[in-house]
Amino acid sequence: MLAELAADVLLDFTGEDGEPLAALEYIRRAAERALPVVATDLAVPYRLEGEEISPSMPGEHREAWLIRTKVLVCHLLRAQAAQRVDFSSGDKRMSRASEAGSFASLEKDLVEEYAALVKKLNPPADETLIKLEAQPLIYRIGSRRHERN
Repeated sequence: MLAELAADVLLDFTGEDGEPLAALEYIRRAAERALPVVATDLAVPYRLEGEEISPSMPGEHREAWLIRTKVLVCHLLRAQAAQRVDFSSGDKRMSRASEAGSFASLEKDLVEEYAALVKKLNPPADETLIKLEAQPLIYRIGSRRHERN
């Protein structure tokens, strides 16, 4: 199932020249990283065992996994695009200024789509991954008193 998911993501991230925008190895790793997040959000203990997922994943859960993987790939592509430079030579100019912004916009849309799908599949799900249960202590200068014996 991992190979099929990576192939599906690769289809969506292929350039105009037919070349992949991200390496298949990275997409596989992104899918592996996305699975625990999806399992937590959907409250199903999914595990990757080789190429297969245990327990069996229904179609809508696979769609959530696919979207979450695409978010991670967009994050990589946005970082790569941000490093590219604009250049000009004579009367020709090459500008890649909007490429990083386009990937950021796509990433934002995918995150919203993922959140809506998780809310539909698991209504009691919390939208945050980490819950802060600590209460911070606030110290002010002069608030500590020294005891004298």
